[in-house]
Amino acid sequence: MPECPKCGGGSYLAEEELIKIMENTEPMKMIIKATYQCRACSERFSRLVHDILEARKKPDEIPASGSAPNTEGEPVEGLKFF
Repeated sequence: MPECPKCGGGSYLAEEELIKIMENTEPMKMIIKATYQCRACSERFSRLVHDILEARKKPDEIPASGSAPNTEGEPVEGLKFF
């Protein structure tokens, strides 16, 4: 994480905002405005960063039991509804 420009303290990522997706690059990249907050003085500051779009995609979810999800509409064993 970048250091605070005001006091030089450590910071954490407070929020990200998508600015633009660059479709004409291979792999596709995106421009993001990252807003950080200083842990020492609470000053907020931002940086423009670029990242590869493919690296940000969420991995496919795998069911906890390792089997295919229940698609027949049958109740799942062990679940109780009150």
